[in-house]
Amino acid sequence: MGVERIKERLHLRIEQADEQMLQVLVEMTESLFRTYQPQILKEKEADLNKDYTEHLRPLTREELTSEIEESMADYERGDYLPLDESSKEASSW
Repeated sequence: MGVERIKERLHLRIEQADEQMLQVLVEMTESLFRTYQPQILKEKEADLNKDYTEHLRPLTREELTSEIEESMADYERGDYLPLDESSKEASSW
């Protein structure tokens, strides 16, 4: 079985798992990474701890209104992704 097929199967099983099984999977995965690829955990840990709020800024009423109007215009033109396509796209991130 190739790497891509293995990844597909793992993604499928994650989607099928309930909360209890997800907890077991995350513990097992973290343990495997600590044993076999600890450098990846160190690199990614720094990313997880970044404060994303430093990139956020409050919008003025005019900016918010403009963004809403633009989004509504996109919707009326049919320029949007249906939920199932959006989910497929997000799963590839």
